Amino acid sequence: MSFGPPPTPYNAPAPGTRPGPPPRSGRRRAAIGAVAAAVLVALAAGLWAFGTEGADGDSPPDGRPVAARQAPDDIRETVETRPPSVEGTAAVSYEETLRTVGQNVPAMGTWATDTVLAKGFGNEIKGFRLGDSDTSAIAWRLTLPGPLCAVTRHVSVDGRTAIAYAGNGNGKGEGAGADGGPDADPLTRPCDRLAVFDIDTGKKLWDTKPAGAGSSLAVNVTMTDGTVVTAWGEGSAAYELTGGKRLWADTDPSACADEGFAGGRALLALLSCGDSANPTYRVQKIDPRTGDAEWTYRVARGVQGVYLVSSSPAVIAVAAGDFVVTDLISLDERGKGRATIRLNRDHQVIDCDRTFSAVVESCDAIVVGDKRLYLSEEDHIVSYDLATGRTAGKFDAPAGGEMHPLEMSGEQLIAYRPGRGLGRPDAVVALDPETREETPLLLFAGGPEVAGLDDPAHNDILYEHGRVFFCARTVAGPVSDGEVGGTDQVAVGVESAG
Repeated sequence: MSFGPPPTPYNAPAPGTRPGPPPRSGRRRAAIGAVAAAVLVALAAGLWAFGTEGADGDSPPDGRPVAARQAPDDIRETVETRPPSVEGTAAVSYEETLRTVGQNVPAMGTWATDTVLAKGFGNEIKGFRLGDSDTSAIAWRLTLPGPLCAVTRHVSVDGRTAIAYAGNGNGKGEGAGADGGPDADPLTRPCDRLAVFDIDTGKKLWDTKPAGAGSSLAVNVTMTDGTVVTAWGEGSAAYELTGGKRLWADTDPSACADEGFAGGRALLALLSCGDSANPTYRVQKIDPRTGDAEWTYRVARGVQGVYLVSSSPAVIAVAAGDFVVTDLISLDERGKGRATIRLNRDHQVIDCDRTFSAVVESCDAIVVGDKRLYLSEEDHIVSYDLATGRTAGKFDAPAGGEMHPLEMSGEQLIAYRPGRGLGRPDAVVALDPETREETPLLLFAGGPEVAGLDDPAHNDILYEHGRVFFCARTVAGPVSDGEVGGTDQVAVGVESAG
């Protein structure tokens, strides 16, 4: 579906009105509208207490984000600036048509640069050119012989990222295999290929089959500065991001198995040891160039699951005596426990567990800064001090609303607030933990398209270079023959109208 000409502003729903439940994922055809001028006037009049914008000298002349003192193969840490206008308009609309009743297609992988949104779907990755008047135009298409089976959210400064996929058995990982395509079942095909591609061009830069990974069905992939790391239960390996040269590999049988890695500023490994039915866990900081452990943290016995929330500062999530995350634990630079944060599981969005997945770096709903971590709790975002584990403040959503942390932008937190028919627009805002000031970045009436993709526990929400993207992790096909031929919304993007 194309949005056609740029949408004209229209009013948000009247206060006190609530829409009916959004249609089932996939049958959404309404366009995103820019937020009404009347709403903007109300905002300026103080209906919502947004904070003030930073001084003009704090932003580069062209208003684009900058990442200071980072090498091209470092992991990108974008510092966002306020767009020219906070009024939002459509940037991307990506739909797929599923014709098989009961078919579910994984849509793993969401990445963006300042020019392209890349979205995985089955055995393909599609790139959408940003800033194009045709919001559904495909800039490039990367077709793989088998389905994607592991991705990382990390992106290098020069716009590269890593994926794992099921090859076709020819040892090259190229061409269309006889059983490839989005219908191929990743649970029955070995996840045996590792590759890096350029998000701007869709070009695969290198591709390899890690030694020992040929029979594995569950694979974990991450990136740290200059390095791609993968684990498949029976082993692990690391490769140079540029060129794909193998740095190290660990395929020797051991009492402890590599469950997976977390990347970013540093590299953490999660190991399970002993009886697979009742394992004990260890977390190690790894030298990405050599594979050597710099420190080891031993998780208490009886813990049923461990997830790696952040590599630096090091934060882990544990399921203590249960299979649901109960606590967050911050670690110091030597791998010693700093503080434990007890979670209120009934009211907080944690989103660490991915059923039947090897991903251990999966707590996307938790955002970690240098001093605090942030998670949503009912109608606000609460922050916790990493040194003490105590609450360090909160940001309240407007009455009746909710708010979700997305990522750090320097020392500020980027958050999303859905409007949900409460008489106000959807909003992306920057929150200052020190001053409690709130700065609007984008305001828009997302409509049912966004409403079907804005749950951070089930979808990817990414803010990058002044744009916000809402993307499905799984796309469900028709439930009956009568729905065959309908469309499913895979991705929606919003950018500044200025």
